Amino acid sequence: MNKTTTVRIDKSTYEVIKKLSLELKESMQSIIEKAIKEYNKKILLENTAKAFANLKSNKELWKEELEERNLWDNTLEDLEE
Repeated sequence: MNKTTTVRIDKSTYEVIKKLSLELKESMQSIIEKAIKEYNKKILLENTAKAFANLKSNKELWKEELEERNLWDNTLEDLEE
């Protein structure tokens, strides 16, 4: 079993978690764990989008990216034959 610890949250946040727990018939801990996983996914996707935008804004790097994609596309075509 995982070790646990205590985290302080304000009363309104507690009430939201409690309400979700009752509605979904899941433990409050499960609700919090799922929320954190979703938040981590959101941050990962946002950071990925920023990195992609930065790559695309650099003309030289974007050109290299497109050239590499083209090489990979050709490699995949070779595998299909």
